[in-house]
Amino acid sequence: MSNRQLLVSKIENGIVIDHIPAGKAFQVLKLLKLPSDAKTLTAQNVDSGSMGAKDLIKIEGTYLTSSEIDIIAFVAPNSTLNIIQDWDVKEKRTIELPEEIEAVFHCPNTLCPTNQKYSAPQTKFKVERGELIDETKLHCTYCGSITYYGTILNSIQKEEFRIKRGGLVSKKKIEQVFLDVLLKGGALRFPPNPDQPFILKSGRPSPYFVNLGALTDGESLAKVKWAFASYIAFLMETGEIPEFDYVFGPSYKGISLAALTTEGLKELYGMDIRYMYDRKEVKNYGDLSTDRVLVGASYFKPGQRILVVDDTITTGITKVEVIEKLKLLGDHEVVGLVIAVDRQEKLGDSENIKDLGAVEYLEKELNLNVHSIQHIKTIYGLIKDGLDDDMRKLWLDYYSKYGIAELE
Repeated sequence: MSNRQLLVSKIENGIVIDHIPAGKAFQVLKLLKLPSDAKTLTAQNVDSGSMGAKDLIKIEGTYLTSSEIDIIAFVAPNSTLNIIQDWDVKEKRTIELPEEIEAVFHCPNTLCPTNQKYSAPQTKFKVERGELIDETKLHCTYCGSITYYGTILNSIQKEEFRIKRGGLVSKKKIEQVFLDVLLKGGALRFPPNPDQPFILKSGRPSPYFVNLGALTDGESLAKVKWAFASYIAFLMETGEIPEFDYVFGPSYKGISLAALTTEGLKELYGMDIRYMYDRKEVKNYGDLSTDRVLVGASYFKPGQRILVVDDTITTGITKVEVIEKLKLLGDHEVVGLVIAVDRQEKLGDSENIKDLGAVEYLEKELNLNVHSIQHIKTIYGLIKDGLDDDMRKLWLDYYSKYGIAELE
């Protein structure tokens, strides 16, 4: 019998929270704040040699585990978190009470600075562990107030707490949210008719145009920020991107993406990094000692790492120009390129077409790791039924000539 047929006992990718005290599984599920479409298996009162009986939770899919998942230890101390990849345990750790916990629980002292209406600092507690879980206490570092375990548990049961990431996040969820904002927010543009395709910088007559600049409403920008920050955090957790110091956004559209990504990484994942962008024209007035070409470069230190973000990749020419411009910094490392949509096209222009795809070229020739939230083949598969015959033909002809992906 295959592993897939034994899904009850094994999962291909996802997480398993094991050794949960019997009867606590549903409290743990509440803490995880899973999306409604998450595939989960909850088992209660399972025989355990060490515990007598235990609960466990299995969540199928590739998930980003929260940095504050240790909050589970307040209701299920010494449970274990297993990260599963290709049917095997990639990582296993015991979920223990942290030494400190920030921005999760409220301070019970109404006069505490963290309870001020405006400009209140985030709560920060030192955790005092007892021999038994119900002896646990929290000490507010701002006012010294003590929160006893009964109050902690009550806050958890009433969901009066905050986990920065808003629960576990799957790669599939990131892709779905971003695709939704592209389609509903109007960032995916179509020409008025097949005879008037968009002419790209490369001279190619495209049947569509991805314009993240069209996303100017707060809701769409919030989703873009969430998607980019979550996708990057996911790539870091899976080891595909190392830690970095800067987010770089090529002008012009990359500038807002870099700013949103930097803010999102801080807000959602506690990563305190800077962003940088380039000028189209060299600055020749004011303080010329810094920021003449690369804005934000005055804080750069030799040897620091940079992650590039941008909206799309077509022929890859613009990305090559970016890599060249970053050489002005001196000693540095570009750890990767994260883009919104890979157009999945070949190198070249409208007439000179290479066999090599743009992403393949950047990865092979420049040793640059490219990661895309969405790909045009996926997007076309969702929209093709809404296109008329002439527009669908325009798409198919375009990718027959310029594409590395075969559209159907």
